[in-house]
Parts: sequence; structure tokens; C-alpha cells
Amino acid sequence: MSHTIVWFRRDLRIADHAPIYRAALRGGVIPVFIFDRSLLHHPETAVARVAFLLEALKALDQELRDRGGRLIIRFGDPVDVLPKLIRETQAEGIYAYLDFERIYGRVRDAQLNQALAEQGLKIRWFEPAGTTADLIPYPDYRALWYSQMESGVLPTPSRIDLPDGVSGEPLPTLAELGHLPDGKPIPPASIHAARQLLQDFLAEKSDRYYWQLSYPSAEATTGLSPHIKFGVISVRECYMTAKAHDPQGNWKVARSQQQLIARMRWGSGFAQRFRYMPQLEVRSLYSVFDEDGWGFDEELYQAWQEGYTGFPIVDAAARCLKATGGWLALNFRSRALYSSFLSNLLGMDWRYGALHFMRHLIDGDCPIDHYQWAMQAGVTHCIRVVGK
Repeated sequence: MSHTIVWFRRDLRIADHAPIYRAALRGGVIPVFIFDRSLLHHPETAVARVAFLLEALKALDQELRDRGGRLIIRFGDPVDVLPKLIRETQAEGIYAYLDFERIYGRVRDAQLNQALAEQGLKIRWFEPAGTTADLIPYPDYRALWYSQMESGVLPTPSRIDLPDGVSGEPLPTLAELGHLPDGKPIPPASIHAARQLLQDFLAEKSDRYYWQLSYPSAEATTGLSPHIKFGVISVRECYMTAKAHDPQGNWKVARSQQQLIARMRWGSGFAQRFRYMPQLEVRSLYSVFDEDGWGFDEELYQAWQEGYTGFPIVDAAARCLKATGGWLALNFRSRALYSSFLSNLLGMDWRYGALHFMRHLIDGDCPIDHYQWAMQAGVTHCIRVVGK
């Protein structure tokens, strides 16, 4: 029987998952996750986010075991690990979703393509739902996004057969990965937990979400952001579930449903933008803003980080971020207020703020967070003033 390696990255599920669905149709499946030290110890890595990742991997492994498979854990550089795994298992090739969150990951994937081609080995990349390789105007992207969401979720394989003799390492602990817990409570990380969060939201918050989304104390968010960041549940499944919810004639619920779907599209849109503007990971979109220089005051920066600026709402956001990881209580408006304060009132480089956020956010997602930081700092648009 032929078998295929499925390389999991930020898509830690088997429901609505094109690579594993297609691989299972072909024959045996070798599901693998590789711990890459360059990402585990990236300057913007958050300990709590790694802890959530580990919980998501445990849940994924159980989902695979329930269907006859298991998750193969490896460590190292995927450029080295994956060609060796193909030869070791005699797999036909690799299936994987594209991922463009980090410049490092994009360069690594290009190097992997080259290494595989040089060795006569194969990889097939799958486009995530809600993205496209084409550079298109936003109205066209909006239509594409809705079209792909409406296409329906892919079936979950009933069987995932792992070939005999494929070895892997045990799932490591946080300490074994070189991290120590920082005290943040970690939300349950599984597709069952994600589905329950969505159902609870639709039952309890959907009549007020649209109006309270930007209220700092409202706690009107879904709590799905870390699950979506790691692909524990697909955006398409969330879309289909939200759309299918019957508002029972309540116009407030119907309006909130529309807003929730718009926020899903908003998140996908930032990932799509980042695909063609990867420089926002490390600098402003227009270099003139960085060339002109930014101020920096270490004492003020630390006060902003720790919540001692003297501005109550800013300090509350600072403490919420450090205590909780922000995934539920620190909504969009609170993040915007907190970030705007650093760049616009204190005059500091937005990248210092993005670094702090990413070191604490459990749902930290570089395309969304970096782009939002740049927007709040006012450096995503450049206006040329021409004298008369």
C-alpha cells in the first residue's frame, strides 16, 4: 500500500484538512510534527503559546489514534528531517498546507523544495481556505473568500492507517523544550473545546457581540483565536457553523452573526496581505518611517509593559496581557488602545510593542499582530505632499 507523509504545522486538526483527507484516500498516512528550534526560540515566541501548542498536539494525537494512526514527533530542521523521513519510510512524498506567517518559515520551505527536488523527492503544497497565490484587489479577494467558505468542509477520514515500523519521539514537556511556565492559564486546546466555545458564543453572546465587541470589559469575544491561530479548528467550519445558526427572528443575533463572519474574513485578509508584504515582520511598510528614527525611553517602555503609566485603561490592558495571554479578555479595542499609546503618545518604535505582545499573547499571530501594530502606529500608508 502506498503511503504519504502529512506534515502538520499551523493546521493541528483532521477535520476539514485537505492534506490528510487526500492522503487517506490514497492509502497509508504518516502524520508528522517537527519541533524546529529556530521557531521554538524565536525572539517573539511566547511560553504560553508553546504550552497551548503542546496541548493541541496531544489532542491531535488522540484524534489520530482514535482512527488507527498516531502523531509522529521529530526534532530538527525540516529541510534535513523530511527527506530522511521519506527515505526511511519509503513514502511517495509529502502533503502539507502552505504557511506564510514568518519570513524564516518561507525561506525554510523554499530550501526544502530545493533539497527535495535535488534528491528526486516530492512535496505537494495545499492552499489554505481563504487564501490565494494571486495578487488581487480586495473586492476580488472578498468574493474569493466567501466562495471558498461556501464550498463546505472536507470530510474527516474515518480511518488513518499508519504503516508499521514508523518511529517517533514522545511529545515533549514545556521544560524539555527549554521553556518554563509563566503562570498564564492555558485554555483547553482541542477541536471539541473549540466547537464548544463557538456553541457557547452562539447561545450566550450572539445577541450582544456586534454592540459590545469593542467594550474593554464586555467579554463578548468567542475565545476561538488561539484555536484558529494553530488551526485546531478551520475558519471554514467556524463560518459554516455561524451561518447555520438560526437567529429565530432576532435581528440583534443576525447582525452579530454578520459581524462574526466579517471578523473571520478580516483575519484571513491580514494573512493574505502578509503573504505579499512579509517585510512587516521586521520593518515598516514604508522604510522612510524607520529611517527617520524613533524615540526610545527604557523607563517609559518598562512602565508601559508592566502597567504603571498612570493611564488606567492602558495599565489594565498591560496587566491583562501579562496575566492571561489576552486570548479572551483583551479584545481588539483594548489592544488598539494599548498599542497606540506606545507609538503615538510615547513616540516609540511599534516593533518594540509588537515584540512584547508576541511574547505574551496565547493567540499571537504575526500577520495580524504586526499589521495591526503598524496600523496603530500610522505607518501603513505614506502620503506624499506636493507643493504648489
